[in-house]
Amino acid sequence: MKTLLTKVAVATTAGAALSLGVMGINPAQAASFNFSYTLQSGSILSGILEGDVQSDGDTVFVSSISNPSFNGVAGPDLPFVYSLVEFLGGPSGSPTVSFSGLNMNFLACSNSGSGCFNGEGFLFDGIGAINGSSVYNGSPAYGAVFEAYNPDKWQLTAQAVPEPTTMLGTLAFSVLGGSALLKRKRKKVS
Repeated sequence: MKTLLTKVAVATTAGAALSLGVMGINPAQAASFNFSYTLQSGSILSGILEGDVQSDGDTVFVSSISNPSFNGVAGPDLPFVYSLVEFLGGPSGSPTVSFSGLNMNFLACSNSGSGCFNGEGFLFDGIGAINGSSVYNGSPAYGAVFEAYNPDKWQLTAQAVPEPTTMLGTLAFSVLGGSALLKRKRKKVS
């Protein structure tokens, strides 16, 4: 019995390690970030964004937004994200935010393409693409405001991602705990 449990534990641990490697998961680099921005009125825009941290360690290319809210009230889904500069006819680029709040070029919308400005959403222009100055603009669900953007009011934090050793350790303890439980049950039956 002992060798069977050992084989099961080794096979389970090896399978988990292999699946993590095959899926290409790099848990040391988080891809989900919590964000918040405090408007001049004190209202707060917040949510989660998915993206890739760039080599400068500050810039994040945004791929999606989830759970957007304004003052704690869930807002409409914003499935479309754009580089504001590109959306306005400039050179192509990625929708961009930054940990420092200094590099902001981002538009999130409920409608795609030219319908973006007819739906709900918000934009951050930290580079002056609209009128030469940095602005935040939100639709009615996101503050109904067009105001100067203040990078000091922006927060972006990486969500924790479990390390593979943590996952494998938990799995190993589960297998060992299960084998101990089976051992106890067998002793009670005998």
